[in-house]
This record gives sequence, C-alpha cells and structure tokens, in this order.
Amino acid sequence: MIMDLAFYLVAAFTLASGAAVVRMVNLFHAGIALISCFLGVAGIYILLGAPFVGAMQVLIYAGAIAVVLLFGFMLTHDLMHPKAERFQNIPGLAAATLVGGMLCLTAVATDWGVEGRPLLQGDVKHLAESYMTYNLIPFQLVALLLLVSLIGSIVIARKEEAKP
Repeated sequence: MIMDLAFYLVAAFTLASGAAVVRMVNLFHAGIALISCFLGVAGIYILLGAPFVGAMQVLIYAGAIAVVLLFGFMLTHDLMHPKAERFQNIPGLAAATLVGGMLCLTAVATDWGVEGRPLLQGDVKHLAESYMTYNLIPFQLVALLLLVSLIGSIVIARKEEAKP
C-alpha cells in the first residue's frame, strides 16, 4: 500500500514537471523543470525495482544531458526575456496528439510478457554486452548526434563579431 502511494506521488511529480517543461516560457526554468522530470523518472525506476536503471537515469540524463542543455540555454540570446511567439501552438498540439496516438497504439499492440514472465530478462552484464557488441554502431551514432547538436547550438548562439 505504501509503495503504491509512493509510486503515484512520484508519477504525479514527474507528470507535473513534464507539463512545466512544455508550458514554461523561460528556457532556464524549463531546463530546471526538465531535470526534475528526469529525477522523477529515476524515482519511478527505483520504485519499480530497477535501481541500476534509476541510477543511470540520474547519471546520464539528470547529470550529463541536463548540464549540456543548460549550457546551451546559457548561450542563447535574451534568455531571461524571451519573445512571446505563440504561432507554434496549433502545429505543436497536432504533432503531440499524433505522437501520443502512435504511442498508445504501440502500447496496445505490444506483447508485454509471455505466460506471466516478464518480457525483459537478463542482468546488467547482458545489457552491457548488447550495447558493446550488437548495438555498438547505433550507440556511437547517438553519441555523435549529441556532440553535433552541442556544437551546432554553440555556433548558432555565437554572436557575430562586428567588423571595424
């Protein structure tokens, strides 16, 4: 009973943080809310009995990626005084509805277990072997994509130097 209550509290915190990320106009505050959302997801993993995945969530997402995002936010111009451009509300709502519908269809169509046994079996060693053997190229491509996006944000945020 207490675990159920803890799960619902952490899930509500995570959902509230995610909604705050989307609704915040100030990019810095949205980044802080994103870190809160990542920590809430880590709490859910821990409550569901996956402490290693929860720890990796804190280290990788709440730590490294959130710091990179906040670093990129700091390089943007007029961070604390954003322009109120609301022309993307309707297309954003349409895209979010489409993605949410696809996720719901995927969740309904997925076979989540076989004869009462969990779908995911194995341990951390199996997961590490999978990442470093069969999935090494996609893993490295994601790391390269993150590096390129960070460099791109620095280039975009860099002020043009005025010629004398």
